[in-house]
Parts: sequence; C-alpha cells; structure tokens
Amino acid sequence: MKVTSETLPERQVKLQIEVGDSRQTEAMEQAFKRLAPSVQIRGFRSGKAPRALIEKQLGHHRLLDEAMEILIPIAYREAVEEQALIPAANPAFELVSHEPLVFTATVPLEPIVELGDVGALRVPRPPVVVKDEDVAASIEDLRRRYGSVEPVDRPAAKGDLLRGSVRALVAGDTVFSEEEVEFRLTDENLAQLPGLVEALVGMTKNEEKEITVAISADAENPTLAGKTTTYQISVLEVKEEKAAALNDDFAKSVGEGFESLAALRTRIEENVREAQEQASLRAYESEAVDALVEQASLEFPAVLVEHEVNHILEGQADIDPRDPQAQALYVERLGKSEEEVKEGVRAEAEMRLKRTLVLSKFAEAENISVEDADVEAEIDAMAGSAGEQAEAIKALFANPGTRETLRHSVQTRKTIARLVGIASADSEASTAAAATAAKKPAAKPRRSAPRKAE
Repeated sequence: MKVTSETLPERQVKLQIEVGDSRQTEAMEQAFKRLAPSVQIRGFRSGKAPRALIEKQLGHHRLLDEAMEILIPIAYREAVEEQALIPAANPAFELVSHEPLVFTATVPLEPIVELGDVGALRVPRPPVVVKDEDVAASIEDLRRRYGSVEPVDRPAAKGDLLRGSVRALVAGDTVFSEEEVEFRLTDENLAQLPGLVEALVGMTKNEEKEITVAISADAENPTLAGKTTTYQISVLEVKEEKAAALNDDFAKSVGEGFESLAALRTRIEENVREAQEQASLRAYESEAVDALVEQASLEFPAVLVEHEVNHILEGQADIDPRDPQAQALYVERLGKSEEEVKEGVRAEAEMRLKRTLVLSKFAEAENISVEDADVEAEIDAMAGSAGEQAEAIKALFANPGTRETLRHSVQTRKTIARLVGIASADSEASTAAAATAAKKPAAKPRRSAPRKAE
C-alpha cells in the first residue's frame, strides 16, 4: 500500500492511499462471497451457480462497490496508523480510481491548544452590592403573593390576572393554543407571543377578539419571528391583585413567621444578597473562562464546529439525534433554510467548542481529576436533599451513562473553581472561596424566600 500525505489548514491532513492489486483481488473475492447467496439463477440453488454467471448477473461494478466498502475502511485505518495520526472525527473519503484502487481521506486531527501564561491571568471581580430597590422589589413581590385576587368589572390592564383562551395562527395553521388558562398580563410573561399584551389590554370579561400582527424578524419566538400572526382571543375573567398591607402583622404571617417587619426585611436582604452573590459568581466564572480562551492559542478542524452546531440545534428542538429526519423537520418549522439556521448558531457553537477545549487543557495542566469517591459524595449530597426521592436519585445514578455525566459535571465545576482561584488571586480568601465552591454539591439545598403558607 502506498500512502502520501498533505497537510491542510485547520488541523487537517489529506491522505492519498493506493492499494495493491493483490489486496484488491482479495477484497473482490470477499465481495463475491458476500453477494453470491443473494443471486437467484434458474436451475441453480441460491449462490451455487458458476461464478461467471453470478458475476454477470451482479455486474462488475456492483462487485467493485462492495469490495470498496470492505477494503477502504481497512486501508484507511492502516494508513492512519502508519502516519501516526490521531483523528478527531470521521474522515471525508473521495474515490480517485477503482482499478487500481486509489482514494483520498481528509482527516480532521486532534485540536492543538496552548494556554499561555495561566499563572498571570487576572480578571477583576467587582463586589456584590445589594441595592435598596432590589430589597424593596422582593418585598413587593412578597406582598403580592400574600395579597388577594379579586374579580373586577373593568377593562384589563397590565399586571392583571386574566382567565381565557388564546390561539395563534400563521398562514391558517395553529402554532399555539391554550384553552381557559390563567396568566398574568405582563410583557415578560407573554414575551413568546409578540403583540398579544397590546391586544389584551382594554379587553373586558366575556369579550372575544381576532387581531392580526406583523411580528418582527428578531422576535424571541422563532416560530413567529418575521411572520404575520393572527391571534384569536377570548377573555373569560379579569382579576385584580391587591398587595398585603406592609406591617408587622404581615411579617408574622409570612412563611415560618417573623417577629417584625424589620426581621422580615433582614431575611429578605440576606436572600437577595445570596442570590446576587451566586449570580455574580456565575458571571465571573464565565468572564474568567472567556479570558482564558482569549489568551489561548487554538487550532481545530471545522468539522468539530459543525458537530457543535448540530448539538445546539438538537437541544433547541429537543430532538433525538438518532433520528435523521428530526433536524430537517425542525428547520422546516422555522421557515428558513438549513444553512440559515446553522449560521444563526455557528458563532455560539465555535465559542462553546473553544471553551470546552481550553477548559479540558487547563484541567489536564492543573492535574484536576474526579475520583469515584467524589462521585459518591456528590450522589449522597443530592440524595440527602431529595427527601422521599432519595432512593430514586441513587437508582438514577446507578446507570453508568448517567454516572459518567455526573463525573463530567463535577470535573467541570472543580476546573472552573480552580480557574476562579487563579483569576481572582488578590488574596488567600478568594482562593479559599473558589476551593469551597468546587466542593459544593450540584443540588445544594438553598434557604428560599419566605412563601405563603398553603
């Protein structure tokens, strides 16, 4: 076998492989034995006719094609081993000639990742400041939840609770339908149905309406973006919320009860701070990873980006990756070409790939690993906070695949915690905090905001 190699950009190598006549003859013999039993020739049992008759019935090219299917994968593996290559994905084959057998294989190679000076990486970490208005907003939300809801005989206004039915149609086809549901009339709650809030404001009890809306191309809902949509609306009831009075009696009625409004405010401030610290940490982790990616040097084959694009689309459409038609049907529902849909997520896919490659290299450089004991501790922590579902949690992670997913999650968390410790290493405390974050279980029980008693 003769192999020549050509280095291509983006971590690819093009191999040209020429297979000797003797091996091709051997593959033709294997192809004949594989195909002969399927050939029926009058006067002979299946596969027992003379070879000349069987070959004439099959045709020489049919035998050649079968021989190629047998020989090309074997020759490719031998060529890769001979050239000491480490493929990152399946190659792209191209047949140059049948006889002699000559084909090319464009091989995507493992990415190259150089991290740069990780020890010098620093990312400013702003302090968390709890604003009075954040606390006030949480208190107002609590007042609303502990308040009352009363039917009103007036036109609907933003903030009201409506009970009714909504259908959305595009080109005569129903793309959304809910019957006799209750929802809050706010822009946030109805963001996936652009123009619906404006249509509902001013409607009254037992009123019906049909309205057509031209939705902008940048709307959040891809099903409606850029489409002319008809809403069929029926309002059955309009309700108004009345917030609870803000006093000590209100504080005593909240959750497990508080001695005074001041005590309730203190707890809410603690909850707001905890939530903001968690959100700040998540944002800082993302900034630290981005900084590491920015200073790294990467080279990878484009096919890996394409794989990530497909993963994103599978997640968006909630489709089975084993179903070859699922993605095509999803693209069709969006009303765009496959290339348009893929281009829409390609930048995100490339960044996700870079982050994965860089974090993997960083974990390797820092000798970060996850032992079986770490996984067991993680499962115990989740089971411990799951109450009656504890045994179900343990049973779930008895599955090797699920267990491996958890191991990867723990590894990622430990890796990012170590990176945060480096990026914010302006004091010993920040490194200690990062180490603590790495040990936190995935399902750590949180002290929730006070809720209305059932």
